[in-house]
Amino acid sequence: MDTTTIVKPSPSQRLAELEAQLLQRDALIAQLQQRVSELEQRLTEWEQAAKRQATPFARKQRTENPKRPGRKAGQGQFTSRTRPTLEEVTDTKEQGLDVCPECGGSVTDLKEHEQFVVDLPEVKPTVTRYLTQSGHCATCGRRVRSRHPEQISQATGAAGVVIGPRAKGFAADLKHRLGVPYGKVAEVLSIGFGLPASRGGLCQAGVRLARQARPAYDELLKLIQQSAVVHADETGWRIGTLSAWLWVFTNRDLTVYTIETGRGHEVVLKMLGESFSGILVTDCFAAYDHHAFADWLKQKCLGHLLKDLSEFQEVKTGGAVRFARDVTSVLREALKLRDQKAKLVAVDFTAQVAQLETRLDALIDARRQLTDPDNIRFAKRLRKHRPHLLRFLHVDDLDATNNQAERMLRPAVITRKTGGCNRTPAGAATHSILASILVTCRQQGFSIIDSLIKIQRNTGSTFKSLAPPV
Repeated sequence: MDTTTIVKPSPSQRLAELEAQLLQRDALIAQLQQRVSELEQRLTEWEQAAKRQATPFARKQRTENPKRPGRKAGQGQFTSRTRPTLEEVTDTKEQGLDVCPECGGSVTDLKEHEQFVVDLPEVKPTVTRYLTQSGHCATCGRRVRSRHPEQISQATGAAGVVIGPRAKGFAADLKHRLGVPYGKVAEVLSIGFGLPASRGGLCQAGVRLARQARPAYDELLKLIQQSAVVHADETGWRIGTLSAWLWVFTNRDLTVYTIETGRGHEVVLKMLGESFSGILVTDCFAAYDHHAFADWLKQKCLGHLLKDLSEFQEVKTGGAVRFARDVTSVLREALKLRDQKAKLVAVDFTAQVAQLETRLDALIDARRQLTDPDNIRFAKRLRKHRPHLLRFLHVDDLDATNNQAERMLRPAVITRKTGGCNRTPAGAATHSILASILVTCRQQGFSIIDSLIKIQRNTGSTFKSLAPPV
C-alpha cells in the first residue's frame, strides 16, 4: 500500500508565509481605509449641500394638509385692473362680423364687445447731440471748454458716443440691487430698448458711477452711525478666489453695505464708530459681543433663539424637552405682551414684564441642575445675552428679531448665486456703494433712476440732494 509522506514546512518557511500574509492584509487595510476616507469626504460634501443657503428654512417634513395658497377669504381687498378712460386710449381697432366664421351664413342681432389691451410701446433710444465750444482764455491763457448741464461726459472723437445717464442708472439698478448679471443686463438693454451695450462697458460705467456716488455713501454712513437703532448681519462673499464677507447695517430708513475680508468686531467699529449710542440688533455671533461693545445697548434676535428651541423640541425626549418648552413659552409670551402694550395700563404692563423676566431668570439660573448637555450650553448662552433678550419690551418700536437685516441681505444672496461675487476689490467697493444708494432710495421712496441721473450730472453730490423737490 502506498503511503504519502507529509513534509512539514520549516519554521523559517512558515515565518515567511505568515509575513507574506501579513503584508497582504496590511495592503488590504490600507485600501479599505482609503475607501472609507473617500466615502467620508463625499458624505461631508452631501451634508454641506443639504444645508446650502438656498433652502435655510426648508421643512424637514412635508405637511399632510398644507394651507391653500393665496389671499384668504375675507382678508384684503380684491380689485380688478382699472378701466382706461377714452383720453387714455391711443388707438382703436375694429373687427366686423359680416358672415359666420363657421359656415359662412349671414349674421343678425349684432352686439359690440369692448376690450382694452394695455401694452408696452415699442421703445427706441433717443439720441441727443451736444455742441460745446472750447478756446483759450485771454486772461489766464488756459484752454477752456463749455459743458452742458445735462452732459455726463466731455469725451469726443472715437469716445464721443456714450450711453446716457438713464440707461446707465437702469443698468446699475438691475445689477447691484436686483442681482442681474452684467451679461443679462446687456441683453435687456438690447432686446427691450434697442440699445446695444457690452458687459465690459457696463462694468466700467458702474465703477465710474460708484466713484461719483462716494460722497453720498459717506453721508449714509454718518447717518447710520447716528441712528437710534441699527440691525447688523453678514454673509459669505468672495473677492476673486479669496474669502470675504458682505456686511449690512440697516434700519427702516437706511441701509449701508460693505464688503470686507474679515469677519471680526473691527468691521462693526469701522462702520458704526466707537461712540455709537444707538441699539444694535443682531444674532448671537461672537463678533458682536466683543469687549469693545461692553457698554453698547443691544437686542438679540429672538427668531434665531426660537428656531434653535424648536429643533430641541423635535429631537429631545422626556425631561430634556421640558427646558426648551418652558423657555419657548416665556419668549413667545414676551412677544405677545409687546403686541398688547398699547391696550394695557402702564402699571399692568410693567408688572407682567417683571414676571416674565423673573421666570426667564429662574429657567436659566446657573444653580439649576440641568442634565442634558445641549440644554446646559443653551442656558449658558442665554445667561451670556440675558441683558439683551427682552430689551424690546422696554423700548418702543424696537424689533425683537433681526429680520430687517435678513431681508436686506437677501438681494445680496441672490446676486451671489446668479451673478457671482466680485473679481477685484474695486468691484467689491462698487457693489457696496451702489447697492447702499439704491436700496436706501427704495426705502425712502426716491426715484432710483432720477437719483442716479443726478449723481452722474454732478447735481446730486450728497444723499440729501437726491430727494425729490418738495
